[in-house]
Amino acid sequence: MRIDITIIVFLFIYSFSSILFSQDRVPFATKKLIKEYQDYESDIRNKASQLIEKKKVETIAALEKQSAALSRSGNAEMARSVLEMASSLSEGKEMSEGLSGLDNVSDQTAKSKWVNLFSSDDLPKSWIIPEDPDGGWDYKNGVFIMKCLFDDSVALHDAPEGDLVVRLKVKIVDNENKENDAERKHAGFGFINSKDSLVMGYVSLEGNAYGYTNINPAVDLGYIKSGIREGKFFEVQLAWVGTYFLMFVDDKLLIKSDIGIERGTAKISLLGENCFSSFASAQHMKPSLEDLKRLASGKPLE
Repeated sequence: MRIDITIIVFLFIYSFSSILFSQDRVPFATKKLIKEYQDYESDIRNKASQLIEKKKVETIAALEKQSAALSRSGNAEMARSVLEMASSLSEGKEMSEGLSGLDNVSDQTAKSKWVNLFSSDDLPKSWIIPEDPDGGWDYKNGVFIMKCLFDDSVALHDAPEGDLVVRLKVKIVDNENKENDAERKHAGFGFINSKDSLVMGYVSLEGNAYGYTNINPAVDLGYIKSGIREGKFFEVQLAWVGTYFLMFVDDKLLIKSDIGIERGTAKISLLGENCFSSFASAQHMKPSLEDLKRLASGKPLE
C-alpha cells in the first residue's frame, strides 16, 4: 500500500513539473508573431509621428501664407488671428480655443461684410502706387495723403471679381503750387482695368462731383454740385454692379448710369490731381441680392 502511494505522489509531481516546463518554453512561432506585431506597432507609430510632423510644418507654412494674403487684402484682424493659429500650432498648444477666436472674427466679418483696405499704422502693401506723386505721399493714423503739385497720381488695389461696392472718406485741399491755379484740381476714386478702360468719380475744390469713363464714349456720367467743402472729409460710396456705375456722396445718389459693360477684375483706384487728396476708412464688399435691391432703390449700403 505504501508503494502505491509513493508511485502516485511521484506521478503527480512529474505531471505538475511537465506543465510548468511546457509553459516556460513558449513555442518559437508564437514568439515570432508577438515580435512581428511589436515591430509593426513601433514602425507605424514612428511613421505616424513623421507624417504628423510633416503635416504640421506644411499647415503652419500655409497658415502664414494665408495670413500674409489676408494682410495684403486689408483684412488685418483676420490676418492676425490666422497668424496666432500658426503660432499656437507651432508651440503645440490646444487649437480649439484658437478656432473659437477665429470663428468670432469670421462672424464679425460675415455680419459687417465690409473688408478694410487700410490699417491704422501703415499703408498695406496690397496697395500699388505705379509712380509716386510729385509732392510725395504720406500715411498717418489711417489716412492716406497723395500730394500732387503739377500732375496726377494713382493708387490701385485688387478686389474680388464681379459686382463690387467701395466706400471711403475723402478730403481735398489745394496744394502749395500757385503756378497751376488754372489747372483742374480734383480727387478721384473708381475702377481701372487700364488707362484705356476706367470708370471714375471725381470731386473738385469747388465742390462739384462728376464722373468719367472711356469705356463707352457715348455715356455721360454727369456733373453735379455735391455740397462738399475743401478741407472737410466727406463720405463716398461707389458701386459697379452689373453694367451700372453708382456714386453716392454723403448718402446722396449723384451718379447712376449704365456704362454697358460689367466690372470684371477692374482694380479699385484712388487718384489725386494738382491738389492734396486724403483718403480714409476705405472698404469694399461683395453685395448680396438684398444689397442690390437697396442700391437699385437709390440708397447707399450700410
